[in-house]
Amino acid sequence: MSRFVKEKQKVMIVTDASLVKLGAAEKVSSVIKDLNAEVTVFDAIPQNPHAPDVYHCLDQVKESGAHLLVALGGGSPMDVAKVVAMMATDGGKLEDYQWNFRQATVAPLPYIAIPTTAGTGSEATKTAVIVDRDTKKGFGGDALFAKAALLDPEMTVSLPAHLTATTGADALTHAIEAYVGRGHHPWTDAMALEAITLLAEYLPLAYADGHDLLAREKVALAAAMAGLAMDQSGLGIVHSVSGPIASHYDVPHGLSNAVLLVEGMKYNLQTVPARFARVARAMGVDTTSMSDHEAAEAAVDAVDRMFQNMKVPGDLSDYFEQYGAKEEDIPKFAEEACAMFLMRNNPRTPVPEEMEVIIRKALGC
Repeated sequence: MSRFVKEKQKVMIVTDASLVKLGAAEKVSSVIKDLNAEVTVFDAIPQNPHAPDVYHCLDQVKESGAHLLVALGGGSPMDVAKVVAMMATDGGKLEDYQWNFRQATVAPLPYIAIPTTAGTGSEATKTAVIVDRDTKKGFGGDALFAKAALLDPEMTVSLPAHLTATTGADALTHAIEAYVGRGHHPWTDAMALEAITLLAEYLPLAYADGHDLLAREKVALAAAMAGLAMDQSGLGIVHSVSGPIASHYDVPHGLSNAVLLVEGMKYNLQTVPARFARVARAMGVDTTSMSDHEAAEAAVDAVDRMFQNMKVPGDLSDYFEQYGAKEEDIPKFAEEACAMFLMRNNPRTPVPEEMEVIIRKALGC
């Protein structure tokens, strides 16, 4: 931290209320104060930030006169912080960047990412995802890159087992979708496959023992590597279906991806079996004497087995009931999923009727 925080600088930590309650924000604040810098904390980031949350944070940054932002948390605080860092100097409205493809022409406020989960990979990407117009809409630009990402496994120790599982599943989803998507290339293949290998070995260990710092470190590295891979080669069906569900039902991003990943793999398997066969080997499956198709099916089984062992829910029926969802919502979600920009990178082109089947399974209805 001493490499980035200057004496008498004004620093704002962007985080959520739970991390304040757990003492993580105070821990980071203490480090910054020891460097003779001023610290304020903005802790009003929800799990799926909307446009008003961005403006709320932006107002606080301007009022505080912050010179540096430190995002502490998962993807939501990081995404809000990177957008606010850009808008604080470049001006304009969120919709200009998110919907009208505006690119910043002024250098952003410096922003440092300290992830407390190992899943989104947002600390390594030039992409942010904000809910607006009832859509979980991503947008990107070089101004959204963090000045630095500090991967400290000790910051993830307090993460409960179920969140370790679902955020880790998010990272695995990023790696797999980046590897099998249309936009893959050798550099992203290397990052994605190594991320899959690390997650297959160390995510179950981090889930079983949250104080296993080696496992926490390896999962954090895997999440960042998967983030780099997806930022360069794109995502696909899982994120395209997850977006509408999370937007309307406020489902945690990692959980929705975890529930959808197996079905998404099954859907794409027949199109790129050789790619999924390589995923199986990265997952530690012995594919000797298997055909590519058999090995691809083994990859699906390996992911499914890992998630079951970590007690990842099989569907999102609790959210479906909680939000008073209706059967007629499903065709709308299917249409939205097929229209998602991310779906263009999927190896197989879907139709809404096929997505309805996957969504019904995911929602448990």
